[in-house]
This record gives sequence, C-alpha cells and structure tokens, in this order.
Amino acid sequence: MAGEVRIDVTLNEGVSQSINSKLLNSCIEYLIYQRQQVPLPFHELKRIVEDQERNDLEAGDRGRPLARRSLSTEYRKAIKVYQDLQCLFDHINKLFSSTTVNSAMILLGSTPVSPKERYLVTFPRTKQATPADDISTRIRNSACRKMIQSLISNQELGFFKDISPTSMLVFIQASRTSDVEWFRPKPAFKPPHRGQSCRITLTTACSGQQMTDSAPPDDHCTDDCLWFQAPIIIRGYRQRAGAGL
Repeated sequence: MAGEVRIDVTLNEGVSQSINSKLLNSCIEYLIYQRQQVPLPFHELKRIVEDQERNDLEAGDRGRPLARRSLSTEYRKAIKVYQDLQCLFDHINKLFSSTTVNSAMILLGSTPVSPKERYLVTFPRTKQATPADDISTRIRNSACRKMIQSLISNQELGFFKDISPTSMLVFIQASRTSDVEWFRPKPAFKPPHRGQSCRITLTTACSGQQMTDSAPPDDHCTDDCLWFQAPIIIRGYRQRAGAGL
C-alpha cells in the first residue's frame, strides 16, 4: 500500500461547529462523486429528485398517471442515495450543534475493518458552539471552497486507484461523555490500516491552532474520546450504459 496522503488546509475564517459540520458534509459530497460512487454530484441528484416529485404532484393534481421515470431502477437508486445522504447531513448538523467533534473518518468499502479507502478529517479546536444563524452563508461557503480546492489540486490524491461502487461508512470522534443521538457508540473501533489513506487536517489562520495539538485521532485516542458510527450506510451505484434518470 502506498503511503498516506496528507492534505493541510488553512482556513482564513475563524471556525465554529456549524462551519465544521458544513466542511464534513461538503467533503462527503465531493468524495462520493469524485471516487465514482455515484454517477452525478449531490446537487444534481437533488435537482432530479425534486423535479420528479414536482412532476408527480402536478400529474396527481390533473388526474394523470405518474410518470414511469419515478418507477425506473435508475431513479430508485438516485432517490435512495439522495435521501440517505440528506438524512446523514441532517444528523451531522445536529451532532455538531450539540457537541464538539474532534475528527471524522470516511471509509469506502464493505467493512470498517478492511476498507478500500479511508479519509480522516481533523477539525480545528472551536470555542463555545456558535449558533448557525451567527455564521453567514458566505463564510461557510468560502471555507468549503478552500477545502475542496485543496483536495482537487493535490496530485497524490489524484493517483489513487479507481474503485468500483461500494459502501460509504462515516465515523465521528467526540468525547465519550457527549450526549450523542442517532450515532452509535463504537468502543472497540480502531481506525483501520488497510486501503488507500488520506489525512485531511483543517487549521485556521486566525488562531494558528492546529488539530494536532488536541486529542489525537489515531487508534491511541485518549480515554475521554470515543468513535461513533452513523447507522446509515451510503451504497454507491453505477449508472447502466444507455440508462437515464
């Protein structure tokens, strides 16, 4: 296995938990499409699903039968992935608003023990949680653009071997005393060593403080930290040749 790819991202903005949650969601969106787990970016899946729902409502209002597109295999796969991702993002946002998250791990593979790829995202320390309304959309989007640009421009990450559609599993590391809902505690979980590996370290220029100065996100995590797994698994799929949504 090739060595671990390390990507350091220095954000110009001060960070908050709401920014960190947006960064994680954006990273998941980017990876699931860039690693060819879905045939379309998340925003395109959202548009297709919303367009079809609107067409179905209009057809129902006019007494016409629903379009066959809503019953197609490709559409069912698209709406499943979209709904699962939206559910995951909503719970990530809720978690970040209620507790401090140290790091997150995104695994691509059938099991967390032997994934094909693993991405560790470590977050800067934040002060008291800031309500999402206090952080402008412009600031959150700016931070996400900076992170995605760093991922796109990293040449080593571009040399990762292609993988076929598989499962995406998401783990969150937080204090074991945190009041965590939905996510399931995994006391025995240790970050795997198999598969292509990438470590994304987020820092902020405002404080100059790096996540490496806080709780270590490796298997020798401090006793007050615990990994929590999202109970939902995002299953990738490949669009059949000639099939359309």
